[in-house]
Amino acid sequence: MVNPDEEFMEGEEEAAEGIALFGITLSPQILAVVIAVVGLGASIYLALNFVKPLWEQRSNLRREIAEKEAQRQAQGDILAQIEAAQEERDAAEQIQRDVLSMFASPDSLDTLLLDLNQQVRQRNANLGPEEIRAKLVAEGCPTSVIDNYADLDRRVDGFFAQAKLTRFEPVFPETSRQTNAAAITEDGYELVQDGSLGASADNQVKRQTYEVEMQGNFDQTRMVLTQMEQLQPLLVVKNFEAELEDQTFLFDRNGVLSGCQPDAKITSSFTLQALLPLSQEELQQMAQEEEGEGEEAAQ
Repeated sequence: MVNPDEEFMEGEEEAAEGIALFGITLSPQILAVVIAVVGLGASIYLALNFVKPLWEQRSNLRREIAEKEAQRQAQGDILAQIEAAQEERDAAEQIQRDVLSMFASPDSLDTLLLDLNQQVRQRNANLGPEEIRAKLVAEGCPTSVIDNYADLDRRVDGFFAQAKLTRFEPVFPETSRQTNAAAITEDGYELVQDGSLGASADNQVKRQTYEVEMQGNFDQTRMVLTQMEQLQPLLVVKNFEAELEDQTFLFDRNGVLSGCQPDAKITSSFTLQALLPLSQEELQQMAQEEEGEGEEAAQ
């Protein structure tokens, strides 16, 4: 038979293993679940009230940093593009200056006759009596030619050719109301419109034309034409003609003297055109005139 006092003691021991809360006894297992639930709730509360705002703030900061970096990179690309465009513009302007420097100018045309005449004179050797004798000896001329050179030089009109400019005349285009008349710019030059320099040059350049004639031997003529390329104005040679003058030959008892003959003289004539670029004012004026003509045609 169980003692009622013993039953009371056993119940009291079991209650001692748990915790009484609001009259409810919680066993260790239930207490652990409650603590876990409370911990989970606390963590959710902390996440919602502290961690989440901080995480959103961090995300916003990272997004702003990315946007700033993209803006900085874009700004850098724009600056690089601007710098590249400036370099291209500077290069284009330098090319334009180099090209324009090749064209003639009114100042260079004022000295063109002097410059061309200087080029012709430079082809002549400074031949004194000693230089002439040395040159005749080098060519293998006999003593009879060397001793009688002065008389021989007079009879053949110059044993050694002397290059000289015999004609240099500017050609002024005719102005009239005819459709084939040359267009004249305000400064008196001819506006290129005939396609002779290529279609791209029409209405872009103007020219001054000269009729030129010179005399000399073959080497002198060739050197003058070659040196003309080095003159400052941009020159175009057209309608070139060369005529060989009657040559005098020297003979001895054995026939024609070999290697000892007066220079063969050549008379050359050609048309020389000096090209000048249109100024910005002239180009703008032409553009306005073309625009006005277009409007009149439309009306």
